[in-house]
Amino acid sequence: MAYSVTPHRANLVLQMLLQANTYVSMVWAMSYMIHMLIRLHHLWNLEGLSMLVAYVLAVSAESVRLYAGYSVNLCSGATAMWMLLTVTPCILLPAMVFLRLSAAGRSLWLRIITNAVFALIVLEVIVSLVHFVICKPGCKLPLPLPLPLEENEQLPEEEGEEEEEEQQQSASVGTPTTNEQRRRVRRSPESK
Repeated sequence: MAYSVTPHRANLVLQMLLQANTYVSMVWAMSYMIHMLIRLHHLWNLEGLSMLVAYVLAVSAESVRLYAGYSVNLCSGATAMWMLLTVTPCILLPAMVFLRLSAAGRSLWLRIITNAVFALIVLEVIVSLVHFVICKPGCKLPLPLPLPLEENEQLPEEEGEEEEEEQQQSASVGTPTTNEQRRRVRRSPESK
């Protein structure tokens, strides 16, 4: 069964940004969880409940966004790009802004790590948009990749050369050679 494999160009800059954002997002999520656990006695009201809902939304949206970013980079589908462009502005950014404003003035560390996550998100979206526009699905690569040859397959030029070698060998020895003998001769170090 023949498969049609289309090569895809992954973007190294986007891959590095996604890798960095994975770790920064984990630190951000842990920092906010610790912040909410420290202020647990203040979470038993409407503001605390809304902070908890915003935190759960932000963490799950960030996970989906990172998955979509990796999919955009490593695959060539428009679905992941659509998910990336919808989850980020509609769910993730409002939840993160709400969390940032609710913790305003309480922790310098939360402001720093939130700014880092915002900066990485902006860079990832810009790089993934540029990458998706430049390397569209179905875009032809300038140089096709050569297919690997099977052991028994030969290039057309080699077949002609091999026939000449066979004729020279049979003329010098006087006996016809078989395919196996030709392979041995071709593979042997003395023949090279």
